[in-house]
Amino acid sequence: MKKYINEMIQLQNSLLTVFKRNYPEVKDYNLLLDCPRRGEIDIHGQEWLFKKHGKGLEFIRKKPLPELVVNMHNYFSEPNVLDEWRLEQYLESKSVPYSKIDLSNCLNELTLASILKKISEQQYKLNEERLQGLNYQ
Repeated sequence: MKKYINEMIQLQNSLLTVFKRNYPEVKDYNLLLDCPRRGEIDIHGQEWLFKKHGKGLEFIRKKPLPELVVNMHNYFSEPNVLDEWRLEQYLESKSVPYSKIDLSNCLNELTLASILKKISEQQYKLNEERLQGLNYQ
């Protein structure tokens, strides 16, 4: 599970970096009021489409197949943030079997190890000083 969390966080960082470069006119990263409703970006030859919803963006990789989903539905400007729902969507798009209990236990374990920090009832943020713990466990 830790491998997938690491993958998703890396993808979120790449998506945000390329999004900011391709859409420099977007200045409101809190509510995304000046963000296009839809668009696309290219990351190392991969075609990603995005659509705005609420306070975030849902990214869907169209090429190469299979499609992947990275739904940065809140905390958009902080790519090191994740929650169970975001992780569930990513895992489902990768056809990775999981249980909600395993997800919850993994997030709790990473929080106890100070690799993640709980920043709200649902959200966790990667403790960048402890990144090694996520990469190699």
